[in-house]
Amino acid sequence: MALQEFYGMSNDYMFHAVLQRSFKVRKKLVADLLLMDPEEISSVVIRNPIELGNGLDEKNSILDLEVEVNHEKTVNLELQVRRQSYWTERSLLYWSRAYSHLEAGHDYDELKETIHIGILDFTLFPEEPEFYAEYRIRNVRTGRDYTDRFCIRVLDLTQVDQVCEEENRDLVRWARIFKAASMRELEQLSEKEDTLEEMVTMVKQLSEDEKIRLRLAAQERYERDMLMDRKIARKEGLAEGRKEGRKEGRKEGRKEGELRGQAGDIAALMQQLQISREKAMDLLQIPEERRKELLKYGV
Repeated sequence: MALQEFYGMSNDYMFHAVLQRSFKVRKKLVADLLLMDPEEISSVVIRNPIELGNGLDEKNSILDLEVEVNHEKTVNLELQVRRQSYWTERSLLYWSRAYSHLEAGHDYDELKETIHIGILDFTLFPEEPEFYAEYRIRNVRTGRDYTDRFCIRVLDLTQVDQVCEEENRDLVRWARIFKAASMRELEQLSEKEDTLEEMVTMVKQLSEDEKIRLRLAAQERYERDMLMDRKIARKEGLAEGRKEGRKEGRKEGRKEGELRGQAGDIAALMQQLQISREKAMDLLQIPEERRKELLKYGV
């Protein structure tokens, strides 16, 4: 009998499902990421719950988890284990969506602190690797914070072996949990911690539910297909560019390859974020004159 495929916390559907079902796990993860004592947190309410087991369309990708902590702040969690070329722009988009919680008739001073936290299995800025980084809006001359209600944090899973485990014990353990490649490894990381043992139990239960398992598998296929589509688009663009280059000269050939590669990036971003072509082009900062040229590539 074939071994059952392992779906751990790096699967974004599993990630969402476990945190949605278990308040204890949700509270523990949020507290550790906010560098708070869990006892300081009384409520962690999910603002975008999913209907577990439904929506098996592979294009219906779960991208983030939005929670309200103690009715005081909004935390947007995004797990991304595959490199994203435009993650900084994407994080701003999700942060801005989470920040638009002020209802009509309410005062501006009722805006909650909003924090976007990316859990990434790649280094965002290779020239400045950091295990857990924090970014804010500041005056470039004085360093004064523009506001204390905006923050983006990044947990870089690739840097877990480069930090002192004693100083970052909780976050290091979470990083290893997200990188766990087997149920046995997940169990070992969660030993002697009631909340994390509950997480393991939840992962096992979800993995044994046939409807959930189908969704977990669909999510894995979706991620792999997206990665492959982008590679193919770039490869075809470069190949076509080289072909055109032989006919029309190296300059034109490079431009053709560039256009096809950008078209692939636009199509991938539209599908990932479920946004319009124009919004994807805005995020990629594509000039107006280039946009017209890209239309002939089917985006």
